[in-house]
Amino acid sequence: MGFRFQSDHEGDSQSHQTPPDPSASGVPASSSTASKAAGSPVAADQTVIDAAWDLYFRGELAAAADLLGTIVDPTHGDRLQLLGLVLHDLGQPYEAADAIEQASLIRPVRDEVRIALASCYAQLRRIDLARELYLQLALPRKLPAPLMLQVAAGLEAIDSPQLAMQVCQWITEQDESVAQAYYDMGFYSARSGHPLYLTEALTHRALQLDPANVHYRIGLVSLLVQLDRDNEAYQAFAKLAPSDIAKVTCVSCLGRIADMLDRQGHPPLSSACRTQADRLRVPKRTTANVDPLNDPLNASPADVARADVARADVARADVARADAARADHPTDSEPSQ
Repeated sequence: MGFRFQSDHEGDSQSHQTPPDPSASGVPASSSTASKAAGSPVAADQTVIDAAWDLYFRGELAAAADLLGTIVDPTHGDRLQLLGLVLHDLGQPYEAADAIEQASLIRPVRDEVRIALASCYAQLRRIDLARELYLQLALPRKLPAPLMLQVAAGLEAIDSPQLAMQVCQWITEQDESVAQAYYDMGFYSARSGHPLYLTEALTHRALQLDPANVHYRIGLVSLLVQLDRDNEAYQAFAKLAPSDIAKVTCVSCLGRIADMLDRQGHPPLSSACRTQADRLRVPKRTTANVDPLNDPLNASPADVARADVARADVARADVARADAARADHPTDSEPSQ
């Protein structure tokens, strides 16, 4: 899960206090003092952090991590926060959590960074800690909607869809115009075992707010097919342009819709859906992406959170297999006990 937010050099008054104006005391600032300040290790570190932020926002994570490693003061709070985000996005939850926890000992960390920390805890299977941190973030209801959606996604990823649904409800109570909150609430509703008519109603609401959203519409079509309402499903699908099929990222939905289109007598459209599904069906996708309407990959932030946890599970399994192999075949450097 990537976390994007305003970097400290873009206006965070918490981390950058305005220095006192020397002229206020009647003492002019000397050029030598200004030179020393500009060339000080602190100023140099901040310059490096600013450059690392730029790399991070461009998605150049490895380069950002390397640059942060050159900072003179390794305990610099801003460095540790950014390093935690970079390591989280690189799929290194243990190292990311360590960096963020160190940063929290120096100064309060940003909400976005705390969300990343909770995500790390989830990947490390410290589920109670992850849930507690997510709830600490959500309960005050002060986070902006995009961050609340990330919290909801994180809660669903640790098998707390009811809590995720509640977080989405809080979003809509504060701002009824957030379409993603309604769509995600429908997803979490289905995951919680509620009747699918509730998911349908919430998906319709999301489409009312964002009628051009292809993923919402595909989700609705897929749900209607599952409910054996082919005629309504086709009517909803017909509002899409043929070129929109290339934007669909849900393999299961495409297959389901293709079958419906065959039954409705539209083989060219059905073929286009199957072609897109074949294009998406690649080995690199190993995690199931389940949405209420069965898995549009980017229909919900929850997909990212679940993928993070799944990748961590795979990594732990790989380590366990490697440990078992070493136990079965001890080397000279690793004697058997």
